[in-house]
Amino acid sequence: KKMYTAVGTTFIAKDTKRILLNLRSEEVSYPNTWSFWGGKIEKGELPLDALRRELKEEMGFVPPMEKLNPLDTYQSKDNGFKYYTYVIVTPKEFIPTLNDESNGYAWIKIGHYPKPLHNGAKITLGNEKNIKKFYQILDQN
Repeated sequence: KKMYTAVGTTFIAKDTKRILLNLRSEEVSYPNTWSFWGGKIEKGELPLDALRRELKEEMGFVPPMEKLNPLDTYQSKDNGFKYYTYVIVTPKEFIPTLNDESNGYAWIKIGHYPKPLHNGAKITLGNEKNIKKFYQILDQN
């Protein structure tokens, strides 16, 4: 069985302490749900290289990264899917240039998430350990 791996991130802006989520378009799986930025890791690609490539594709550029923090790694019970989630600290909120994979974006307070959340994002963002990590990341920067 083939292992499918993907990577995603949210950003946390130092100036507002808010995080950035992506509204998925009708063109992609799980349409019209709020999620992270990212996508599939191609064969031979490292997760961070895939993340940079996906950010360029989905928001037009790779925003300033002061710090990249691992947040969570999800593995399906059947071991067919693995998803790496990161938090990127950026100096201030920015405006992404959306491609056809996105219908919108929102800078939001931690814990005040828009609906409907993508199931994977809901699991990650609803995890108490991950919420604590967001605040630890903010305290360190």
